[in-house]
Amino acid sequence: MNSTKYLVSALCALVLLTPGCNFWKKTVDTLDKDLGIEEVDELEDVYIGRKAWTRSLIVDLGQNGVIDRGTEVEIVELDLHWSCAVGVKGPNNRKFRHGMNLERPVTREEFETAMERLFWFDNPEKRYRLNLRTFGKRTAQAIRDNELFKGMKREAAIESWGFPDEMNTSDIGNVMQEQWIYRDPRQKAKKRYIWLVSGEVDRWEE
Repeated sequence: MNSTKYLVSALCALVLLTPGCNFWKKTVDTLDKDLGIEEVDELEDVYIGRKAWTRSLIVDLGQNGVIDRGTEVEIVELDLHWSCAVGVKGPNNRKFRHGMNLERPVTREEFETAMERLFWFDNPEKRYRLNLRTFGKRTAQAIRDNELFKGMKREAAIESWGFPDEMNTSDIGNVMQEQWIYRDPRQKAKKRYIWLVSGEVDRWEE
């Protein structure tokens, strides 16, 4: 029996050390490079219990459905394993668990960037005042109402409609053109689009 255990252990070690077995080696390397316990604790101290407003759709990994953009929630859980997930308490105190689909190894900077894409941490009134100073009255009001207008700056369009699910870019005659695509899992056949030229909204489709 002992010889069998020894043989199994030796084979496992050989698999990990063999140059051709890149899958296992990469798995071990990735585990070593993921967020450490101290970083996880620090992130939980920053986010758990914090009030936020949804900047993008929050799609539950289970059967609870979707939280619309602009909804006030409370962050109640961070799952920093594998591709990461965040849990929030939404309308009617229902818990939603949203997958973040981050590539490993996950860094703190990448995680915090993903959180900034998912949530606003300033209330709507403060965001309006900030946008008023940054963009002016017309743009600030459009952002507040989730609207667009021709000539709206790229940064303002993101504030208004959120980050797109897909972004296609092309350079035609030294003019940068972009197509942004927004999906809604509740209406899989329907998409929203924004087309930008030289960093400004040219047209859109809802």
